[in-house]
Amino acid sequence: MRLHVISSSSEGNAYALEGNGETLLIEAGAPFEGTLKAIGYQVKNIVGCLVTHEHGDHAGRVKELADYCVDVWASPGTVEKIAGKLKPGAARCLRTFRRESGAEVYETFTLGGFEVTPFATQHDSAEPVGYYITHPETGGILFATDTYYLRPTFADLRHVLIECNHDSEKLQANAYGRIHGMTPELAERIRESHLSLQTCISTLKANDLAQVNEIVLIHLSKNNGDPAAFKKAVATATGLPTYIGRPGLTLDFNINPF
Repeated sequence: MRLHVISSSSEGNAYALEGNGETLLIEAGAPFEGTLKAIGYQVKNIVGCLVTHEHGDHAGRVKELADYCVDVWASPGTVEKIAGKLKPGAARCLRTFRRESGAEVYETFTLGGFEVTPFATQHDSAEPVGYYITHPETGGILFATDTYYLRPTFADLRHVLIECNHDSEKLQANAYGRIHGMTPELAERIRESHLSLQTCISTLKANDLAQVNEIVLIHLSKNNGDPAAFKKAVATATGLPTYIGRPGLTLDFNINPF
């Protein structure tokens, strides 16, 4: 199995897990042409696309996937928001999953050989989720972005893709220094909707990382983060190989690292 990072920023997010004859897409916020190129235009192998929430940098390209008859999966609240922006023909590609009232974790469902368990996240959107994904080739994968913290912890992890959006101190300095057009109000919105470096590290340490092969840091802020510093801080804190999810990054995502 291979992970392809197609795009990972506030300008657009798209990722693909490509294995033997089947591909799972995650997020639909970047031009679909880039995803098609990354997976060798093998549309027939796509088993579906998981979307975390309705914001444009995560779901703004759903219509392009619908044009290729790709099913897009999201929470009921997210599906409702996305559907309101699509013509009926495109909205027919939307699929959702059930949640017990008040539960943090949704029903588990399968897409090809992938087993997917959505879980609630904390963001300024209708019904945001992250995903715990398993596959015989990969073992457990955590995908979490656009959340200022995570309540659940996860067992049997082999791979982690997690938001590391900003450094709290740098965000504060930018807010009150009026750097990069930042304001205190915008800084507060970021604090209450995105995972900081500090919270990212504490979240990772709350989980059992004994079998994790690598950590991929995603959705970094261009102005409020430092990729090299974030990579070093997370690698030092966890003792694990750490990568920045830059466009074009491809990694082996096998259950064992060799």
